[in-house]
Amino acid sequence: MLKPAESAARDLSVEVGTAPEDPAPSRGGSRVWLRVLLGAAALLGGMLVLVRIFRPQLEALSRYFVEHFGLVGVALGTFLADGISSPVPPQFFMLLSIGAGTPDLHTLAATTVGSLLGGCAGYQLARQLARFPRFARWLERTGASFREQLRGRKAYRNAVIASLTPLPFSMQCYLCGLYRLPLGAFAVILSLRIPRLAVFYYVIKAGWTLF
Repeated sequence: MLKPAESAARDLSVEVGTAPEDPAPSRGGSRVWLRVLLGAAALLGGMLVLVRIFRPQLEALSRYFVEHFGLVGVALGTFLADGISSPVPPQFFMLLSIGAGTPDLHTLAATTVGSLLGGCAGYQLARQLARFPRFARWLERTGASFREQLRGRKAYRNAVIASLTPLPFSMQCYLCGLYRLPLGAFAVILSLRIPRLAVFYYVIKAGWTLF
């Protein structure tokens, strides 16, 4: 049960340059930006293929979803995706909104509100779980080196780096809650989520409009 979170903590520690086996921490920033660009390219490529093959079905589904659930449904779906790590990612609800012809600002507002509220919910839930003995023992086993990176000024620097990693936003929030990242540093992760959502949105829209 705890293995996915343990693996995520280890992966995140590598990204921020805290893992002892990383021979060149100074290269961490370059790797992070490379992964961001590759992730955007993969998202665009996937969108192009998806729209090319299933555009009529997607248009019908988008109209149905928006007509019946509206922007509240978009926000709620995004909240569940980023709050409890539902199998349906937040980008899917962006796609539905785009397919239904919803104005850009309305879609961005709905997904942003849903994502930030979901992140806050995941953060608070993880903080409560950290009080249970089993989770507390697991946190001790993960080592003090990672926890040290979430204190003081390091917390803010590493919050910026973590927000750029491919690690899902919901998992970032869970780890922040489990390790009790200061609220100020967590606010940095939340604020940097907004431009990232905008990038996702316009990449998806580009994939939709190219066909």
